[in-house]
Amino acid sequence: MNATQAYQRAFAAHLRDPQANPLPAGVNPARAGVYVELLFNNVEDFLSHALPVTRSLLDDAQWHGLVRQFYAEHACLTPYFRDISAEFVQWLSGRFAATTLSEGLPFLLELVHYEWVEIPLLLDPTEINWHAINPEGDLLTGLPVLNPVMLLQSYQYPVHRIGADALPTDTEPTHLALLRDPQRDKIHFVELNAATMRLLQLLQADMGSRDAIQQLALEMQHPDPQQLLHFAEQILTQLRTQQVILGTAIRQA
Repeated sequence: MNATQAYQRAFAAHLRDPQANPLPAGVNPARAGVYVELLFNNVEDFLSHALPVTRSLLDDAQWHGLVRQFYAEHACLTPYFRDISAEFVQWLSGRFAATTLSEGLPFLLELVHYEWVEIPLLLDPTEINWHAINPEGDLLTGLPVLNPVMLLQSYQYPVHRIGADALPTDTEPTHLALLRDPQRDKIHFVELNAATMRLLQLLQADMGSRDAIQQLALEMQHPDPQQLLHFAEQILTQLRTQQVILGTAIRQA
């Protein structure tokens, strides 16, 4: 490393963590302070907007301390601001257990993930080929087409209900379909029970409805598979109204 590179690294280290890394010789502290504040505030502001519920649960000292630690420790692999929250989730996943927040707010890591998911779903470039979908197709005899911009996610806490006045006091296994509205480009969620979650997972594996329901009956050891079939048909219809299922695949000639 030559002298110029060493100088640049020392200056960058100061910008990331000014308390732990002194300024290189010859740098005006007041001018450097402008950049220290500007760069940190940019990162903090982006994360605040990406994770509004998380921000609302932490006081200024907790939030700024967490963001400062991320900013100082984590070497982001992307130059895009839109990806900062993904980097934050990655960093926090490896550090959360060692933070004091994990004791007082054990659900916080899952909440951060739940809030972050909205960004990649909104930015997903996938387009729906409506010419290959029959929106009114028979969901039992046809092959259901799931919303392609969707994440099936299970959490140990009810992250979708967490707020400053609604903090979970215990775990509550929660299954969600997080998806982008095909018409309005908005993200919403559908709360699922464990059986419906498993059914959708089987459908994601390109199983037909009847095969998926039969597999579900075997896994559940259901005493009346025919009753389950009838119930599942109602669930499939409901999932279509919720845009989790868009219709059935049109067979190409």
